[in-house]
Amino acid sequence: MNKEATKSDIKFVKSLKLKKNRVKENKFIVEGLKNVQELLKSKHDVLELYCTKTYTNLFNNYDCKLISPEELSNMGTFNTNNACLAVTKSIEVDPDQFLNERQTIILDGIGDPGNLGTIIRALDWFGFKHLVCSKNCADFRNPKTLAASMGSFTRVSVLYVDLNDYLNNFKGDLYGLDLDGKPLDTFKNSNKCGFILGSESHGISPAIQALLKNRLTIKKYGSAESLNVAMTANILLYQLRSLV
Repeated sequence: MNKEATKSDIKFVKSLKLKKNRVKENKFIVEGLKNVQELLKSKHDVLELYCTKTYTNLFNNYDCKLISPEELSNMGTFNTNNACLAVTKSIEVDPDQFLNERQTIILDGIGDPGNLGTIIRALDWFGFKHLVCSKNCADFRNPKTLAASMGSFTRVSVLYVDLNDYLNNFKGDLYGLDLDGKPLDTFKNSNKCGFILGSESHGISPAIQALLKNRLTIKKYGSAESLNVAMTANILLYQLRSLV
C-alpha cells in the first residue's frame, strides 16, 4: 500500500525550487509525466516519487507516495500537475568526458532557463551528448529548464566552467556566433572545434570576444533584428550534423 506524502515531504520539495537549496542538497525536482518517465529510464538516482491516485498504476514497480493534485501543484512549479513529481540526485559530471568531442557547444551567459532547456533538447535531437556553460548561465536543474528539455536533460551532460580558463585551455579552433562573421553555411572544418553562443540581448561577452579569431553568422534574408539563441543553436546543430 502506498504511503501518503507528509507535510515534511512537501516542505522539503518546495525548498528545492531555489537554486541555493538544490546546490546545498545536491538534489532537484522533476515534474510532469513525460519528464518523470524519462528520469526513471535514466541513470539518475530517484530518491522520492510522488503521484496522484489516478497515476499509481503507471508506477507499480516503484515506491510512490500518494498526493492530491492540488498539493502536487502547490509543492512544484507547474500551474497544474495532476500526475507526478520526483526528487532526484544530481549526477557529477566528469570533465574528461568532454575531451574527445570533435564539436563542442559552449554557452556564454544564457540566463533564461527556457532557452537553456530548449538548447538541451536540440542537442539531444541532433545526437550531441555534452554542453559547456559559463557559470552565469541558468541552472540546468531549474524546473523551467527541465520542463523545456522534455526529458533530454537525462541524456545531455552539462558542465559549468570558468569560461575564460576553459577557452584558454581549449585544444581546438574556437568560433563565435554573431552578426558579423562568415556565413555558417560555408563552414567546413574537420578539426576539433568549439562554438560559442551568447545571449540574444548581450551577445558574447567582451572578455570572451577578445579570445576569438573566428566568427560565424546565420545569413539574414528578412527584417528581424536578431534570432533567439535557442533558434540559433538549432540551426547551428543542423549545420554541424550535416558535416559528420
